[in-house]
Amino acid sequence: FGLTEPDHGSDPAGMRTYAKRDGEDWILTGRKMWITNGSVAGVAVVWAQTDECEDGRGIRGFVVPTDVPGFSAPEIHHKWSLRASVTSELVMDEVRLPADAVLPDAKGLRGPLSCLSHARYGIVWGSMGAARASFESALDYARSREQFGRPIGGFQLTQAKLADMALELHKGILLAHHLGRRMDAGGLRPEQVSFGKLNNVREAIEICRTS
Repeated sequence: FGLTEPDHGSDPAGMRTYAKRDGEDWILTGRKMWITNGSVAGVAVVWAQTDECEDGRGIRGFVVPTDVPGFSAPEIHHKWSLRASVTSELVMDEVRLPADAVLPDAKGLRGPLSCLSHARYGIVWGSMGAARASFESALDYARSREQFGRPIGGFQLTQAKLADMALELHKGILLAHHLGRRMDAGGLRPEQVSFGKLNNVREAIEICRTS
């Protein structure tokens, strides 16, 4: 999913990747950054500016086979987090694509931003997974680490920290379930997903720091 660029991460409307017509084909040129699985995927969905309309409404999505001439995906190393997945740069140097490579019903920023809402929903859950792992690790340590002749989990200050972590963990999981039910019912709005992501990521960070 190629949306973020080196100079335009939070401002997708300012993207510089550009697709121009050449007869019936499209010529795609530009760079994308921090793309998950970019160097192992067989197909990339790349978003680019076109001259079909101004003010960002000419942004279109293109299905790009990763073995076409002009396409490369160098891997990015030395990340600080989420190192279980491959992250890459996507480089398009005058990649020629057929007319049917364009996503037919995705025009403007609405297409990629709707995809981001689903990605944010995944983070609502994923952040709680990280929080749960940290909490369980802290709980195990509190039971096994002894000071002054007893496990540190027997001290009130440690118990208060564990209780606060458990409280925020369960609140975040309940929030994730609530958003999931709204999604199943077709009533989940993008701003609700963003609030859920903000809350759960913030609380997960605090749980990890405390643990």
